[in-house]
Amino acid sequence: MNDAGMLKPALIGGVLLGILSALPVISLFNCICCAWVIGGGILAAYLYVKDSPVAVTLGRGVALGLMTGIIGTIVSGLFMVPLFMLWNRGGVGIMGQVREALERIPNLPPEAEESIRALSERGGMDVLFFATSLIFMLGTYCLVAMLGGAIGVAIFERRKPNSTPGYGPPPTPEPPVNIPPPPPPDM
Repeated sequence: MNDAGMLKPALIGGVLLGILSALPVISLFNCICCAWVIGGGILAAYLYVKDSPVAVTLGRGVALGLMTGIIGTIVSGLFMVPLFMLWNRGGVGIMGQVREALERIPNLPPEAEESIRALSERGGMDVLFFATSLIFMLGTYCLVAMLGGAIGVAIFERRKPNSTPGYGPPPTPEPPVNIPPPPPPDM
């Protein structure tokens, strides 16, 4: 099956893993060995194997997992943007948390406190943190979804790679039934 046939399963698996990974309470299942990410890769592999007329190799499963991880990161990032904006508006942003932590640290040198406050007043630190976490998420989701794609192919693919129709050597013809065998050679 060509790469265009991989897009639909990768979209379904990626959108599902992206949404489930972005929802606040449901995303906690990713703490259990990246459950949603592996599940998205396995789901994409299942859908791909089910619709493929030829046997799917582990390499295809890994490539499918990579596509699923990229799509999942994009979807998760799009869902996280409104949450990120709400947290920053409510003062719960990253720099707000840093300021609260600074207030709890006794004997902090005034120069260190002033430089951290200057960084937080300029803004942009929250955006930098968000962009950095998206890059980390992309790497993690791709690697783990590739593992999920390989696991999915290993679980759901029961055909052998050379047993597909139209591939391999042609079958040998059967001899006719009513022809007598040839005479034995003279000695």
